[in-house]
Amino acid sequence: MNCDKAPLFTLFFKNLKVLFMKKNELPPYSTETFMNWKDSLNLHPMKSVALKKARFTEMLIEENGLDQNGFESWLFCPGMLFNSPEKWWGDHGRRDFPHEGIDICLYRDRSMRTLRLDEKSRIPVMHDGVVRAIFTDYLGKAVIIEHETPESENERFLSVYAHTKPRAEVKIGTMVKEGDIIATIADTGRSKAKIIPHLHFSLGLPSPSLTYDPFVWNIMRNPKLITLLDPLKTIDWPYQRLEPENRYCLEL
Repeated sequence: MNCDKAPLFTLFFKNLKVLFMKKNELPPYSTETFMNWKDSLNLHPMKSVALKKARFTEMLIEENGLDQNGFESWLFCPGMLFNSPEKWWGDHGRRDFPHEGIDICLYRDRSMRTLRLDEKSRIPVMHDGVVRAIFTDYLGKAVIIEHETPESENERFLSVYAHTKPRAEVKIGTMVKEGDIIATIADTGRSKAKIIPHLHFSLGLPSPSLTYDPFVWNIMRNPKLITLLDPLKTIDWPYQRLEPENRYCLEL
């Protein structure tokens, strides 16, 4: 084997191992893989950063009473996950760009019922931080919050909560604490895409050259400004990937 390629294969199989570990086997800190946007569907280039797992699902459950029948797991149709090239709505065709985050909507309770979030769902912030930008997206508004990494006060990461209706008191420059409610999911009933209400959640590592004014969606697609991260490995709950032929996915 070419020695130059050995570290890449080692990192690849290490990430596969973490991906298939059960919830109670996950370490408190996991190594997340950041990918250059243009090469995001390939295995290179890569760099990693440690990010503490968040209580995001736990806070969503508490704030929205999702535990009345026992919250079991998140459900993701093809197209809802990070880097997915296809849509999960409409004609289920290809996206113009690979997915920049995950779409949180469907979940299963302990009675094996499939349920979903709606426009009344309250959105908590994952960590302490500062609101850096709020802009209109095609289904609502997106809130961008800058956080310090748990390991270093000199490093930052971003969390993005899109397709939402921000609370009136949430403005650029607002300091937020973990668990603060920053928005509800936007009502998409009048959208041309005919897409159900959902939360688009992105994580990213900002470059020193990133400026927040103005901030638009395409900035997240620029690898020179933001290095995107798969948020799935930071949420604190089991999840299941549904097959394309699953009836709930076909009905979306």
